[in-house]
Amino acid sequence: MLRTVTSFALLAAPLAVFAHTDAHKHTPEPTTTTEVGAAASMTWHSQGAADSDGLWRIPGVMMGGHALPVEKGGKLDDAILWGSHRLGERTTVSAKAGVHNDGSTSIELENLTLDYQPNTRKPVTLSAGLLEPAFTPSAHHHPSTAIFAESTLLADAFWGRSIHDTGVRVTGKPTPNTEVGIEVWNGDFFPASSGEGAQDIYAKFNHERAGWDVSGGAWVMQATAKQRSDDRYFDADHSHTPSGVTLTDVQFSGDTRMAGTWFALSAPETHGIKAGLHYEAAQAQSSGTLADTTRQASYESDHLAYAVTPNVAWRNVKLSYRLEKLSLENDLSGNGAQVLADAANLITTANPKRETVQVNWQLHKKVGARLAYTKDKTLAESDNRVSVGLVWQDTLYKK
Repeated sequence: MLRTVTSFALLAAPLAVFAHTDAHKHTPEPTTTTEVGAAASMTWHSQGAADSDGLWRIPGVMMGGHALPVEKGGKLDDAILWGSHRLGERTTVSAKAGVHNDGSTSIELENLTLDYQPNTRKPVTLSAGLLEPAFTPSAHHHPSTAIFAESTLLADAFWGRSIHDTGVRVTGKPTPNTEVGIEVWNGDFFPASSGEGAQDIYAKFNHERAGWDVSGGAWVMQATAKQRSDDRYFDADHSHTPSGVTLTDVQFSGDTRMAGTWFALSAPETHGIKAGLHYEAAQAQSSGTLADTTRQASYESDHLAYAVTPNVAWRNVKLSYRLEKLSLENDLSGNGAQVLADAANLITTANPKRETVQVNWQLHKKVGARLAYTKDKTLAESDNRVSVGLVWQDTLYKK
C-alpha cells in the first residue's frame, strides 16, 4: 500500500503543476531549408563509477544498452554531427551520426528520419526510420547537448541510457502548445530485445507567459524481451567485460511496462538571477522468467526512480544540484531462484542514490565548461568524484 501511494505521488507531482497552466503557446513554423550542426564533449573524472572488477551493475536492477560507467581520467564523451533538409513543403529528412565513449572509435548512425506532414485540419506528423524517442527528453542522452555529462540513473536503469531504434511515430497537435504521439519500435534497445518490439504513448506540452516557461509530459511504454542478456557484457561483437572477469549470462524473457512523468520550469529573470527546476519520475514493472544454461526461475520486479534538479543562473554561470534515487523490489521463485538472483546481482536491500552539484560556465557562445562534484551511492561502496569538462556546440550551416 505504501509503495502504491509513493508511486502515485512521484508520478502525479508533475501533473499537479500542469493543472495550473493553459494551452495557448504558439510554436513557430520552421523556415529553415537546410541546417547542419555539430557538438562535442570531453570530461576528466577523478574516479570511475565501476566496482573493483571494472563492472557497473547497480545491485537490484537488470541493466543493459549503453549504460556504461564513467571512467577515471580524461575521455571524449561524444562527438556528433547532425543535419536536416526540407525536401518539400511537407517532407523533411534528418540524420545524426557520432562517436561515444564506449570503447569504440567507430562512427555510429544514430538517427535517420523521414518526416511527413499531411494536409490536415490539425497538424499531424508521420515519422519513420531510425528514430530517437519523443516520449521524454531523457530517452536519448548526449553529453555534448545536456547540462550534465552523466545521464540520469533513471535513464541508465530503465532504458539503458539512450534509445535509437527503427520505428514509426505519429504525432498530433490538438492545440498549438500540446502534442500527443504514438511510437512503435522494433525493440533494438533495453529493456526490449530485437524483433520483439516496444510501444509507447505520450502527451506533452509547453507554455510561456510573463517570463515563466513550463514544459512537461506523461507517457506509458510496453516492451517485450526474449532471452535478453546484458548486452554491455555479453554482446558477441563488442563486449565490455573486463579481462579476467567471469560472469554468468542470466537472460530475461517477458514483458516490461513503464510509466513516467516529467516537467521543466523556468522562472522570470530577476536582478540578473534566473531559477529553474527539472523533475522526472518513472515506474517499471517486469514479469517473466530468468534463465541461464541450466536453471530457470519466475521473475517479477517493481522499480521506482526519480531525479529532481533545481538550478539558479547568474549571467554566464549556472549552479545545479541533482538528486537521484532508485527504489527496487524483486521477486524470484522456482528451483533456480537463489542462484540466478545472485548471478544477476538482484539481491540487495539498498536504494541506490546519487547527488551531484555542478557549475556550468559559458566561456563563449559556442564553448562551455563544467565542474561537478558527485556523491555516488549506486554500488555497495559509495564513491565520490570530481569532474571537469568542456562542451562545444556549433551550427555549421543554415539556410
